[in-house]
Amino acid sequence: MSPKRKTFHSHFAPSKQALEVLRKGKILSENETPKHMIERMVNVLIEIEKRFGTDTKEAEVLKNEFGLLLDEEYCVMSTPILTNAGRYLKKPLSACTVPSLDLAHDNLHHIKEVIYKMHQDGMGTGFSLDNLADPVATLRKLNQIAIESFSSGKEDRPVGNMATLSVYHPKIFEFINSKILADKLNENWKFNISVDCDSNFFKQFNVDGVITLQNGKKVKAREIFKAISQAANICADPGLIFIERLEEDNPTPGVGHYVSTAPCAEVGLAKGESCQFGYINLVKFINKSGEIDLKRIKRATHILTRMLDNALEISIDNYSENANKQIMSQKRKIGIGVCGLADLFVQKNIAYDSEEARILALDVITLINFESKIASHELAKIRGSFGAMNFSLKNRHLETPSFLEKKYGNLKTKYVSSNDWKKLAKKVKNTRFLRNASTIALPPTGRSALVIGASTGIEPVFSREDYLMIHPLLEKKHHQFLQTAKNITPRNHLLMASFIQKGVDESISKTINVPSNITSKEIEEIYISAWNLGLKGISIYREGSKNSQPKRL
Repeated sequence: MSPKRKTFHSHFAPSKQALEVLRKGKILSENETPKHMIERMVNVLIEIEKRFGTDTKEAEVLKNEFGLLLDEEYCVMSTPILTNAGRYLKKPLSACTVPSLDLAHDNLHHIKEVIYKMHQDGMGTGFSLDNLADPVATLRKLNQIAIESFSSGKEDRPVGNMATLSVYHPKIFEFINSKILADKLNENWKFNISVDCDSNFFKQFNVDGVITLQNGKKVKAREIFKAISQAANICADPGLIFIERLEEDNPTPGVGHYVSTAPCAEVGLAKGESCQFGYINLVKFINKSGEIDLKRIKRATHILTRMLDNALEISIDNYSENANKQIMSQKRKIGIGVCGLADLFVQKNIAYDSEEARILALDVITLINFESKIASHELAKIRGSFGAMNFSLKNRHLETPSFLEKKYGNLKTKYVSSNDWKKLAKKVKNTRFLRNASTIALPPTGRSALVIGASTGIEPVFSREDYLMIHPLLEKKHHQFLQTAKNITPRNHLLMASFIQKGVDESISKTINVPSNITSKEIEEIYISAWNLGLKGISIYREGSKNSQPKRL
C-alpha cells in the first residue's frame, strides 16, 4: 500500500469490557491495538477504490469519513471483517454461507475439508437436509465436523451453523427430537436446527387436517406441530423457518433458489451464496434535540453500502469455492444491519414494548433500507450492476411490478413515502442500475455490538445490571424505560419483529424469550402467531432450558 495514502489515524478507544471482547475473541492479532485494527481494516477496504478508478482525493475523503464513523462508534463491521480485513490477505470477509456440497454423495473427507476451510475463514454455514434419506445421521456428522474444527484452535471466531429440514420429510419427527437429550447426555452442539413449514402446512393445521409426507404417509399437521413445540420447550430447538416466504422475497430466483439460511436465520441463501454485514449504531444518531439526525444517518448508510461492496470484492477474490465466486458476482448481496435499537428507546424515554417504539424502529430501519438502495443505484453507475441484472428471466427487479415496488410500494413511513419507493423502483427498472441485489438484513450483531458498547441487533437489553455497568452515567430518569428481554411478553417480542419485517429485504434474527414455566401449548401459540404476523422464521428460548444459559449483553 502506498505510504502517501495512509493518512487516516484512528483514535478508537473501546471500553474495558469491549477490549476484553476484542482480545478474547481473537479479533485483535497478537500485540495489536484497537486503533491498529481500525486502521488496517479501513486501509484495505479503501484500497479497493483503486480498482474502480476513484480519484485519490475522493478516496482520502472516504477513508477519513469511514474511519471517523468507526472511531466514534456510529458504525461497526461484522466480526469477520474486523478480524480478517488487512490481516489475512487470503481470507474472505463474509459472515456465513451455504456450502455447495452434495451431502448425499460427496465423500466425508471432502465435506470435512470444505467445512473446515469455511469455518476457519470465519464463515458460519447453513445446510438443507431435505434430500437425505437419514438427515439426523448426517446432522450428527456435520456437528462433529464443526466440533473438530472448533477444537483445532484455528477458528478466530465461534461460528454458528444452521440445519433445516422440510416438514414433509419422512423422518421429520426424528429431526424434531434430535436435540432434546443434549444436556442430559452432555452433548456438544454447534448447530441450530429449524423445521421448514409452508402455507399448505398451516392451512392444514388450521382445519385439523393432514399433510402427506414425501413417502406418502399421511400425518396430522397438529401432531407434528405439537412435537415441535414440546421439543422447543425442552431444549429451545427446533425453530421454524418459512423458506417459501423467504423465496417470495428472493430478488433473483433465476440465479438460485433459497435452500437454507444463515445460522441465525437473518438471510435466505442459495447454494454457494454468502453474506457480508456492517451495522449502524442507531443510538448515536440522536441529535441534541432528541431527534434522528437524518442527514448524518443517510450519509453513514451511503458510506457503509460502499464499504460493504468493497468488502465483497475482497471476499470474491478469496473464496476457496468457485460456487461462492460465481453466485456472489451474480447477486452481490450485502447486508446493512443495526444495533443500539434498545439504547435508542432508552435515550428517547420510550418503552421497548410500546407501539411508539415499534413505529420508530420501522421508520428508522426503512430509511436505512431506502438510502442503501439509492447508494447501490448510484454505485452501479460507476462500477456496474450485479451480474444477474443483465438477465431478464427471473430477475424480480425487472418484473412488473418490480421487486422494490411490490415489496415497498405501499409502505408509508415517516421518512420514506410509498411514492419515494415507487420512483426508485421505476428508476432501477428503467436503467438497470443496481449494484447489489439486496442491501439490508438484521443479524444478531453479537460481538460487534459489544465492541462498541451497544445493545445487540433489534433485541431488548438482556440484563439490567450489565447494561448499567456498561452505561454507568445513564440518568435515573431513563431507568423506567430500561426493559429487559425477560420482562417483555412474547407477544410484544413478536410485534417488534413483525413491524420491522415490513421494512427489510431479508429476514430478522430475533429471539423470543419466554419464562421457565411456559407450557408447550403456549409455545405452539407463539409459533402460530409468528406465521400469522408475517414473519419468515422464529426461535424461542425458555428460561433455564439449557445448562449453559445464553447471554446477549
